[in-house]
Amino acid sequence: MRTFFLTTTTLVTALFNCALAQHSGNANYSNSNYQSKRINAIQTTSSNANEMTITIKGIYNEKASSQIATFSVLQLGKTAKEASDLINERIKNATNELKTINQHISIAIDMISFVPTYGYAVEKKIFNPKTYNETPSGFELRKNIIVKYSNNSDLDQIVAICSKYEIYDLVKVNYISSNYDLIRTQMQKKALEQLKVQLGRYSLMMNTDLNKKEKTLQEGFSTSYPMENYRNYQAYAKASIHPGQKDEVNDVAKNTTQYYNGVVPNEHQFIFNADVVEPTIQLFYELTVNIKLKEDQLPKNTIVKNNRYYIITPKGDIKPLNL
Repeated sequence: MRTFFLTTTTLVTALFNCALAQHSGNANYSNSNYQSKRINAIQTTSSNANEMTITIKGIYNEKASSQIATFSVLQLGKTAKEASDLINERIKNATNELKTINQHISIAIDMISFVPTYGYAVEKKIFNPKTYNETPSGFELRKNIIVKYSNNSDLDQIVAICSKYEIYDLVKVNYISSNYDLIRTQMQKKALEQLKVQLGRYSLMMNTDLNKKEKTLQEGFSTSYPMENYRNYQAYAKASIHPGQKDEVNDVAKNTTQYYNGVVPNEHQFIFNADVVEPTIQLFYELTVNIKLKEDQLPKNTIVKNNRYYIITPKGDIKPLNL
């Protein structure tokens, strides 16, 4: 077996590289070939001789007012009564203890499935091969415990209590907010403020009053929840020693996990609560305004009269009257 020695220079270099990795995170560490990134401007305003279009986008990062955790509970039993009694006892003990965390905890039980399980009984025959017959062997009962809570720290206690009763499967966590109407109003107000500023600037640049021009608009509003923004990540590790051909190399399994990757405001003109650290509900607002630049030849609401008058003579002839 060969023995490898690391020089002081190698150690310093390795530590320096590790220090650099902390600024951007290990997700970017594997990209060792540094290149200057070219950023193309995102178009938010366009125009031609007839029309001008202004688009304003915004993000609102909203902390959840409450969260809902769903735990799956599985119970097997030889009889239907045994499976039902066992799962009900586990859920009852868990829910009674969960209610002691604080008064804001609320719990619901959701019935998922109740089905028989099957095994195989062997039928032996003297002159024929064995026959395997499917026969009922027990019952499988599944229920969900749905827990609503307000504080992020409550989830640690909820998981600890559920694990005491062999309830380990945390299916998902939903984020809930009760401020959607207020948020929508705030984003509309902010977008209108931005629009007024832009109309003033473009009016000065184009030497025309865009506020008096005819306009049409489109408005959009959407929501993204944290569960939609988690991405897979595998820990990056790179050996700094190059073993020989005859040396034995044992690679360590790399850790695989997930991280929250919320939408960043690349193409948005404004963002609320940009400094929130925890995963949030992200609400998106978009306002598109089309401004008619080329006016009609006739003023708006002009009524054109094109009446003609005629007279019928005693002989029955029709003659136009020039009025």
